[in-house]
Amino acid sequence: MPWWDLGTGVALAAAAVLSLVASRGRWKPLPVDVALWSGFAALAASALWTSAPSLETMLRWMPMLWVPLALRRQHRAWNEGLIAGGIVLSFGLLGHGAYLAFAAQSLEPLFYRDFAEFAHQHSYLTLYLGLAGASVATDLRFRGAIRPLLLGVFALVAVLAGSRMALAAVVLGGLWWFSGRTAPRRWMPWALGLGMALILAVALVPSERSLGKLTKADPYWATGSVDTRVVQAKAAWQVIQGDMWRGVGVDQVQPELMKVYSDWNYRFGLKRQLNVHNQVLQLWAGIGLFGIAIWALGMFYCGLRSNWTRGGQALALTLVLILLTESMLERAMGVVLVATAIYHSLPRRLDGTWR
Repeated sequence: MPWWDLGTGVALAAAAVLSLVASRGRWKPLPVDVALWSGFAALAASALWTSAPSLETMLRWMPMLWVPLALRRQHRAWNEGLIAGGIVLSFGLLGHGAYLAFAAQSLEPLFYRDFAEFAHQHSYLTLYLGLAGASVATDLRFRGAIRPLLLGVFALVAVLAGSRMALAAVVLGGLWWFSGRTAPRRWMPWALGLGMALILAVALVPSERSLGKLTKADPYWATGSVDTRVVQAKAAWQVIQGDMWRGVGVDQVQPELMKVYSDWNYRFGLKRQLNVHNQVLQLWAGIGLFGIAIWALGMFYCGLRSNWTRGGQALALTLVLILLTESMLERAMGVVLVATAIYHSLPRRLDGTWR
């Protein structure tokens, strides 16, 4: 939501300080901490070989530092918060959409960007509801009809929000997680059917842009979900080719993209000030291969020191798919959501030491 950026940043920073005070000197980092901190380190280190990131950019990435501290030993609270937040957000969106539809005497406010506007960004909303759904599915306190009811509400809201790329990523990640559980095999066809139904529903939900053109990505005409991403990826590659190793600087990526959009007369990108919609290419253009290597080392260390669970694998699959279609880390709410999801879902070791 619009207040999420500042409010969540302040709350996480305060929680991190309290967490450090409570540790009384018995704190030490976990592999998953290093995975997140190396991302912030890559951004900060990029100042050594390109233009320094602005203070606003550094603050936007600060959750990479705060999340591992603020969420230490708070896994149950994270689950409960996701469930409560998913319920409040879902009924808030449905109520707001119904009010707008009644006022406009039209069903259009119940779909796509008009519907998701209340939550600011539909791809973040979809990932959030996917995580909330996973929490509901694993919480033993939800029995009988309440669990499928909540999951159905979350799915309905995600479909109406219309982020096709994010929904496909969440569904595929969820199916991978579900297929590894000890649930009876007779449920698997139903799970696969639900996944296909959700993807099909989103493909058919009316919107201003639909799925876009799959075969031709003409910058002048591109306005769809697919063809715009193709054009923006090509534009990012133009920027990357200027300096593949060092990048142009995180804050210089958007101005450089706008130059390419202008040269190509990419009307939709110029009007919407669109970023790359691919986090890998966005980072490559900004911090270069030098910066990406720093973050990759932190992630590699975390992978070596961790035993991957099915849930961690599912989350990794979901995030990889989403980050290939969205530049989520270009907003503070995206950094918070990705960082908390990684921290909560990656495996960790807890012995007798306070961590």
